[in-house]
Amino acid sequence: MDQKARRAAVAKAFRARKVALRKGHWRLPGAPGDRSLTWYVDLRSDGPAQGAALRFEIGVWAIALGPEPDGGAVDCALLADVPLEGDPASAANALVDRLSALGTIEDLARARRDGELADAHVDRDLRELLGE
Repeated sequence: MDQKARRAAVAKAFRARKVALRKGHWRLPGAPGDRSLTWYVDLRSDGPAQGAALRFEIGVWAIALGPEPDGGAVDCALLADVPLEGDPASAANALVDRLSALGTIEDLARARRDGELADAHVDRDLRELLGE
C-alpha cells in the first residue's frame, strides 16, 4: 500500500471514530474539567517516497496549562512519535483507544509511572502537573 493510500485509510478511520480536525490537526478532547487532557495527532512521513514509513506524531495539552496551542502536536507539552505499523486503519483505531484511555492528568501520570510514553518529550510545566 502506498503512502497516499495509508494516509487515506488513517483519515477514514479517524473520521469513523469522530476524531475531528482543528486547524489541520486531528484532535481528541478529554473529559470536561481542569484536569483534562487534549490529544493532538499528526501523521508524518520519513520521506517523500511512496513506500516511506509513516508515524503518528502525538502531543498532549493539559487544560490547566492555559489556552491550547495552534500548531498541533509539535506545540504541545508532551510530544512523542508512534510508528504506524501494520494495517493503517487498525493502527489508527488502536491509537485512538490508547489516547482516549488517557483523558486526565492522573491517567497520564499513572501511565508514565507504568513506563508508557517514557520516551516522550515532556516540558517542565506538564512534568510539574504530573508530579514528576
